[in-house]
Amino acid sequence: MWILFALGCASGLRFPGPLDHLGRGAEETVAQYLARQGRSERPTPEAPRSGPEAARRVAAAAQTFVGDRTILVRGETFRFDCSGLVEAAHAAASCPQAGSSAMLHDLAHAEGVFHRRKLPTVGDVAFFSDTYDRDNDGRLNDELTHSAVVTRVDADGTIEMVHVSSQGVVHLHMNLKRPHDAVDEAGGTLNDALRARKARDPGGTRYLAGELWVGFGSLWAIQADRSKSS
Repeated sequence: MWILFALGCASGLRFPGPLDHLGRGAEETVAQYLARQGRSERPTPEAPRSGPEAARRVAAAAQTFVGDRTILVRGETFRFDCSGLVEAAHAAASCPQAGSSAMLHDLAHAEGVFHRRKLPTVGDVAFFSDTYDRDNDGRLNDELTHSAVVTRVDADGTIEMVHVSSQGVVHLHMNLKRPHDAVDEAGGTLNDALRARKARDPGGTRYLAGELWVGFGSLWAIQADRSKSS
């Protein structure tokens, strides 16, 4: 651990900690979810729908967990992993969603709120792949291994998020305009390291948040849309 930390400092990287955290809630396929909603096909993915107040509530809730080692919402304990934090933030914002990172990603697709814009809405959920070797096969084939909640978007495109790492609930930074750069010319953080470097990593392994990003999901919009249609 200390060797990894030293390498991160020497290379100018902010390293929030190795991320062997993945939500492992009860699995539900997209087909099962759609069937439960009375539908058989996914809608065409589109830009996030209106609902900024709900989005701000999700972001504000996520921010309150920073520094914590347990995740509690109104007396309920959530899993202490990346998707557990996402679930808790949405529960606290009164737009509950549940599932692992992969399930939440599929939910965003199923509900048409997944997008890949470089500037997300505060309150969106960011999804990442290959943040660690989940199946220990030494290959870069680990999809949707991590998620985080967007809490701020700076003028230069740097995105601040809250996530669970080995160091607890901490901030994570990413800049999709410069995904391969850890810092800017002035030494400011652009992309934190999101994967721990290991000697057995295969060639072509990426480590920065911007390099491992998959997309965003505006899960905060789903509950609002359901309310409008009811």
